[in-house]
Amino acid sequence: MALAETISNNFLPIFYSLIVIVVLIIIAKVLLTREKAQERKELADYRLKHKKLDIQRKQKHLDKLKEASMVLKDDEKEKIDEIERDKAVLSRRSLAMMNEIEERMQRLERGADNAKLMKTLKKVNRAERELFGEEER
Repeated sequence: MALAETISNNFLPIFYSLIVIVVLIIIAKVLLTREKAQERKELADYRLKHKKLDIQRKQKHLDKLKEASMVLKDDEKEKIDEIERDKAVLSRRSLAMMNEIEERMQRLERGADNAKLMKTLKKVNRAERELFGEEER
């Protein structure tokens, strides 16, 4: 009874204390959420700057390559063009071989699946014959 009396006598201070604690928790969560959002924004800005720098580096590299190709003699340019054509032919051949290998692998997989299914079908037929005997189908 003394505990119930103490709680009833001090109900308002306990209630106000709980409200203050809840408000403080809410404020802390809001502050943490803002801080996380700010960190995400800064990280996104950093990534964007990094991508811009990469693009600028690539552009400078391409510009240097263009300038270098203008300085080359005609026979040097022809050699480079010939190598690029040969590289393109090799790339097409490689792609064709990769496609052929992929198709053959798919055919092998389907063949293996078919063989497994045939084996299972034979087992089922054998089990049916053992259970039911020779029936007309």
